[in-house]
Amino acid sequence: MNAPAHPLPASQALQTMKILRATTQEVVVLVAREPGGSWPSLRLILDGQDYATIHPGALVTGDATVAEIAIPLPALPETRLRSIAVADARTGALAPGSELRPVSKTKALRALVIYPAGEVYDHDKVRWYRAPMEKLLSDYFNIGDMIVYDSTLKLLDYAHLEPMKIMSPTDADIARYASEFDFVFVRGSNFIHESMEWFRAVEVLEKVKLPVYAIGVGAQASQNRKIELPDASKRFWSIVAERSAAIGVRGAFSAETLRQNGIRNVEVVGCPSIFRTRNRDLQIRVPDQREIRKVAFSLRREADKSYTADPEAYLRNQKAALLKVDAQSEMVMSSHGEQEEKAFFLRDPTAKEKAVAEFTRTGWWSGADDAAMRRIYEKQLFSFFDVEHYDAFARSQDLAVGYRVHGVLPAVAHGVPGVLVAYDTRSQELAETLKIPVVPEAALAEGGWRAVYQEAALNSLAKSYAGSYDRMRGFLDRNGIPHRM
Repeated sequence: MNAPAHPLPASQALQTMKILRATTQEVVVLVAREPGGSWPSLRLILDGQDYATIHPGALVTGDATVAEIAIPLPALPETRLRSIAVADARTGALAPGSELRPVSKTKALRALVIYPAGEVYDHDKVRWYRAPMEKLLSDYFNIGDMIVYDSTLKLLDYAHLEPMKIMSPTDADIARYASEFDFVFVRGSNFIHESMEWFRAVEVLEKVKLPVYAIGVGAQASQNRKIELPDASKRFWSIVAERSAAIGVRGAFSAETLRQNGIRNVEVVGCPSIFRTRNRDLQIRVPDQREIRKVAFSLRREADKSYTADPEAYLRNQKAALLKVDAQSEMVMSSHGEQEEKAFFLRDPTAKEKAVAEFTRTGWWSGADDAAMRRIYEKQLFSFFDVEHYDAFARSQDLAVGYRVHGVLPAVAHGVPGVLVAYDTRSQELAETLKIPVVPEAALAEGGWRAVYQEAALNSLAKSYAGSYDRMRGFLDRNGIPHRM
């Protein structure tokens, strides 16, 4: 047996041994020296039967303390290999990631998603669920979640996709997941916080022995603070950590939050939405200011304290920025799920009247006769219920600015320069991870887009894009996640 070994820096020693990824062709194991300096021998177990014993000391050269060992597997019929395990040959202790089904390298893959956001059509396109007009008007839904979901599907390689039931799964559902599917993934969103509800997800995953991947998940807080996760969330993320090489998070704040809660194998990857076109050689335009006419301003009126420490100042600054950008360009304001904006976009007279009353109550409009705001809402408002319509809109713009992470990142994915307002940990960490120009609220409010359009910062984004793309693709490869990047 030829089992290649790759020495690694000592900083990667998360535990004595761990399965990083397993396919029907090979299993890759992370192994570390024991306290006495010797390498632990490994037992490879296929479908409950001992297959081989591996001695890392015979494979690893030099004084490395941590190594990745790739163990080739025998060519077996796809239906035969149902689980792979690696154990310490001396103690019998199983490595994390053991007893899972390996991912097939030859058959069409079936995937399960936890917390989808919208319905899927044409294989990897997402739109919001069809509903009566009154429900569309009354329900809030975050279109950014839909964009991340759509973007993740465009990165992954799969033939069939289904939502994993976590609220009321039946025994038959769980049995079918275990027998018919190949991997599970968690949609990227603000899932790392104190109030996250996983319902029966842990119970289902404990019975369904499949790899579980998280790609671009994040912590949510208005300020950089410690987040103590409840036990149920800690158990959920522990399962994801055990069944993957690493959990992919948006940025440093999310990574540190998981580490503070005992989850160590975490990797910063950014967000799938900026890579949705799967173009490593993307050319991000950085035009001269004089060439910029069409500017997309992404709105976020949500102003509770989970997003911003000072809701009143937040709304005041955002309105000033909106009006300033409008005065400087052919601006279109994009709405991303708020009910009141939908009332205008869908042109419902009764709902519009209620929306104006709400705008006036909160000070967003100076009154029903606020001419500038009414003009923007009546003539310059864009919203959407399927992601491909936002793609078309974004491609038509010269610049994207504003308060929505997923108003800016998907535009950048089409080569449109973008500038993001920093108002919470999420926007700040994503900007830092992906080199998106980020500005304080007051800067856009006082000077409009011309004050925050810095060619040097945008050129830095353009130059760093390929590196960011490689980082995401490398993460998918290290985890054995089937992908199309």
